[in-house]
Amino acid sequence: MTLAASPRQLALRLRLDNEARFDNFYCPDSSTDSDSSEAVVAHLRHWIEQWAQRNTGNTGGTLLKEFVWLWGSPGAGCSHLLQAACHELDGHGQTVFYLDLSMSRELTPDVLTGLEQVAMLCLDNIDDIAGEAEWEEALFHLYNRMAASQTPLLVAAQRSPQYTEFALPDLHSRLQSAAVFQLHQLDDEHKKAALQMRASRLGFELSDDVANYLVSRCERSMSALIATLHELDQRSLETRRKVTVPLLRALMNW
Repeated sequence: MTLAASPRQLALRLRLDNEARFDNFYCPDSSTDSDSSEAVVAHLRHWIEQWAQRNTGNTGGTLLKEFVWLWGSPGAGCSHLLQAACHELDGHGQTVFYLDLSMSRELTPDVLTGLEQVAMLCLDNIDDIAGEAEWEEALFHLYNRMAASQTPLLVAAQRSPQYTEFALPDLHSRLQSAAVFQLHQLDDEHKKAALQMRASRLGFELSDDVANYLVSRCERSMSALIATLHELDQRSLETRRKVTVPLLRALMNW
């Protein structure tokens, strides 16, 4: 279950994207290089499995580091993987909490109180609170409580922890302890392949012509492309027409 640690936090719970899963995260290669997206996904799945086993009393083997930092430019897939991790641990019956800190202007730092009690915490866009003194102080104390309880922490940012500009020196130094993984933007060819994979999971075929047209005319971020793909699927079902370039043109008024 995705739970918070107090009634106030329960009211601030964020709904996860139900489609953000490891199985539909497109990995453009099968390389075992540690910098490949496939290797990052494999590490996260193994990491979550180990922590799930610990929380159910199976402590066999050496636990991986409890702090993982993903970074990459917008659209690289960091948010997808954080939410996929939540779904994965939720599938083990564990309590998880996902918080997007790009919403920090709408919240107060006390939302971080008590989060060390969950089985795993995911903080998205953690760099959005860099330079915010009250948030940094609250995060510093949360980090210390989590380290003491060995609660796993998964975060995402646009930069590595080394280059994220936190003003509080003690916080900045503690964030260097993470296992760090970089995610890279997909090029256009891989975006087309990712859309075709997602379309297949939705139950329809996305032709090369439609994929090319979509990537060349739509906003280039994967989130925008996937949103358009879902609209296209819905329009196809409503009109009982095949997914074609003319249907896409009609949908987008192009």
